[in-house]
Amino acid sequence: MRRPLEGIKVLDLSTMLAASSCSRIFAEWGAEVIKVESPAGDIFRGTLKTMGGPIYEEGGAPIYDVDNANKTFIALDLKNPKGMEILMKLLEDTDILVTNYREKALVKLGIDYASLKDRFPRLIYSWTGGYGTKGPDKDKGAFDYTTFYARTGIMTGLNEKGSPPINSVSGFGDHTAGLCQALATMAALYARTVTGKGDRIETSLYQAGLYVTNNGPLMAAGGREWPRSRRAPNQITSTTYQCRDGVWLHLAATKYNDLWPIICNRVIHRPDLLADPRFDTRDHMLEHITEGVGVLEDVFAQEDYSHWAVLLKENDIPFEKCFNFSEVLTDEQALANEYFTEYTYPGGQKIGLIRAPAKFDSCPELIKLEHAKGIGADTRAVLSKLGYSGGEIDELSRAGTIKA
Repeated sequence: MRRPLEGIKVLDLSTMLAASSCSRIFAEWGAEVIKVESPAGDIFRGTLKTMGGPIYEEGGAPIYDVDNANKTFIALDLKNPKGMEILMKLLEDTDILVTNYREKALVKLGIDYASLKDRFPRLIYSWTGGYGTKGPDKDKGAFDYTTFYARTGIMTGLNEKGSPPINSVSGFGDHTAGLCQALATMAALYARTVTGKGDRIETSLYQAGLYVTNNGPLMAAGGREWPRSRRAPNQITSTTYQCRDGVWLHLAATKYNDLWPIICNRVIHRPDLLADPRFDTRDHMLEHITEGVGVLEDVFAQEDYSHWAVLLKENDIPFEKCFNFSEVLTDEQALANEYFTEYTYPGGQKIGLIRAPAKFDSCPELIKLEHAKGIGADTRAVLSKLGYSGGEIDELSRAGTIKA
């Protein structure tokens, strides 16, 4: 079974999540991805304990593996000329360089695109940052909490009206930016097959956040106030309702005039609401949204979620249970589509690892996943392939130029 990116070599100069998630996708799809860390390691390794996920003493941390599975790991001191010499040798046959280093740091190290493009004309230089490379905040430190959530309005637009800004799950913005970076990188790789020339692609947390939330600012420009109350949705059949057992469901019956009769007659068995002049048409309903939500709140509170789920599904009404994160890794729909792999770690622990978000008919078999290795775990093997002798590698290690 040939994977789509077999034969492509990627050099991964990334820290934390966004760019690392981009190159992890390439690794799962068959590219050779060499992650270059400093001898101290990716700073993400040191923050794992703050995130609450499992860390196994025998090896492996699933949250780190989400962004670093299937990679080769080497450790170089790029501030040392000999470390930089190794990097340049690696770049000689590299197709894609993935990085999220700040532009100032790249220029200082001499590995910005302007410094590399003439020496490596076929190189795809894939960069993602916080705020882009122009403007007053181009050098500002960035995280998905601040740049993706806060700056774009997501953090104060998705909470319930009157409640504080949400503190959402970490990595949401990073992985969104990583997907954008992966998409742009693949477009540049394809263009190289036509032109024979490399390119530089640029993405950022800020741009990704603006892209995925673009309806929010546009709706605000039209007069919509944010944040909103769930009792003031676009329409009464497109919001959340709590069932008798405490479970929340989300209705998304947007074709109101078509689906409201079905809901009234076959789901909630309230034909009187269909005849109610406040709700009989979409236009009338829009004038009585808060009243309508109140009516349906009382209706859905009369039965457990399982009761409503059967009726809504039988009548093809778009809805979904509001899952807790603790339920997601055992969701039978995700398991049936192999969106997770049950991965066994060296100590015997098993957990569902989420796969790269696409499948290929040409690769019907599941691509094997391998958890991330330790800092510099593959340095010796990679340098040996570059022609370094065992003695030279030992000397570089003793000098702190590499970690092997």
